[in-house]
Amino acid sequence: MRRAVVVIVIGLLGALAFAQTGPIDDRPPDFGALPPDLGTATGDPSAWYCPWVEAGALRDAAFGLAAVVDVDSTITLPNPNPTEEPTVAEARLRGPGARSIDAGDIVRRGASPGVVEFDDGPAVATTAMWSDELITGDRCVVSVPKAWHLVGGITADDFTLELRLFNPFAEPAKVRVESINEFGSSTLAGFESIDIAGRSWVTEDLTRVVAFNDNVSFVVTSESGIVIPSLVLNNGTDEASWPGTGQATTWDFPVTSVPGLVPSLVLSNTGSVGATVAIDLFTPDGPILDADGRIVSPLEPVRINLADLAEPPFAVRVRSNAPIAAVIQAAPDGIFPSTGAASPEEDAGSTEVGGDEATDDESTTETTVAEGEAGEGGEEGEELEELEEPVTYDGLASMPGNPDPLERWLVPGLGTVPGADTSIWVLNPTGDEATVTYSPLGVSSGGSDKVLIPAGTYAEIPIAPLSETGNSGMLIQSNVPVSVAVTISGPQGVAFIGGVGIG
Repeated sequence: MRRAVVVIVIGLLGALAFAQTGPIDDRPPDFGALPPDLGTATGDPSAWYCPWVEAGALRDAAFGLAAVVDVDSTITLPNPNPTEEPTVAEARLRGPGARSIDAGDIVRRGASPGVVEFDDGPAVATTAMWSDELITGDRCVVSVPKAWHLVGGITADDFTLELRLFNPFAEPAKVRVESINEFGSSTLAGFESIDIAGRSWVTEDLTRVVAFNDNVSFVVTSESGIVIPSLVLNNGTDEASWPGTGQATTWDFPVTSVPGLVPSLVLSNTGSVGATVAIDLFTPDGPILDADGRIVSPLEPVRINLADLAEPPFAVRVRSNAPIAAVIQAAPDGIFPSTGAASPEEDAGSTEVGGDEATDDESTTETTVAEGEAGEGGEEGEELEELEEPVTYDGLASMPGNPDPLERWLVPGLGTVPGADTSIWVLNPTGDEATVTYSPLGVSSGGSDKVLIPAGTYAEIPIAPLSETGNSGMLIQSNVPVSVAVTISGPQGVAFIGGVGIG
């Protein structure tokens, strides 16, 4: 009898537990969620780490700062000799405001990775670097994971690839660098357990260590201490640099190309199983969801020529059922090696974004001027002949994506590079129209303005030339979550820089 009672009680408890847990959720993975960042160390939220900065005889560089509130900032540049004291500069911003600090005015001694600290916030930092032959730039990083992912390396002929490991802290660090290519993964020779002294950095030419790779990724893991890594790619025409990232299931790229450049998407999966990846394109006419879909196998990084999917320009969202790393790279046609053929969907007409249907406009208007149809005296033909050639750029750019669309963004460092064109790109990946207010910070020729961005499209906001170089930023605010990036394009080259979301 006692045994029967126990069985009944166990049965009742089991039924109660089933009722509380409910039916098994068999829905597909939520592509929009960023997985918890486990096993990471978080840096001081007021400190931003900028690994690739150089001011010397041939290069100029600047730190771009922006803040919503009044802040005091400190820029610390460690000395190449770790036993010597670092160089420190201070600046105050009245919020909301922005300011650009010339690295050469602080110290001009070549490589100068730095740390930007704010006493309040939200406040953010980016960098830009330029010479007569290049433009590059990055957003500085504030989160400091134990494992960094660097995607999109090329060590083939005509490319130089460098890895910088920056330790901004007083404590020494010990790290391991793993390379991942089509042949699998292996620890980088000489980087099995390398020591980086406190407040110092190491720069390694990877073309001598892992030569002749069309597509190679890296994982930098801290065994003790913390480093901030960055990859730098040079093809003799321009230079692209981009910092390490974590992994995510969603990556947004508000910009993928500028006139003259062809975009490539590079994906890397360091998990134990294949990642099912979908690529959405956001064109001026509307979204093309699932423009490409594929399995990204573990330890087999893939490069996708996005021009095979649609005619640029467009923005991109990458969705995956497992955490992956991703970067966008852009260069003139034929520069990047082809390592992953794209397979566009045959039917890209009707699409859905965020649960709301968005349909591409089926009607197109084509305007042509046939021979002999110009007005009297051939005036129309003469006007056409006088049209200026469209501006195109010859450069190399690379940028990690944004894992989360947000409603507020800070964009510093606008107008920093003399003679270059600057634009802000805003992607609206939602199913609702976005009302975006952009407010100039620092040197400004006017007040706030607004732009309406239809669902599933993007907008380019050109930045007018500034009367005083390098003292401008922008506060972007939207009624729906958006994603933001910056392009700097000039005769020297091109740089893509991600915006910094602040909530």
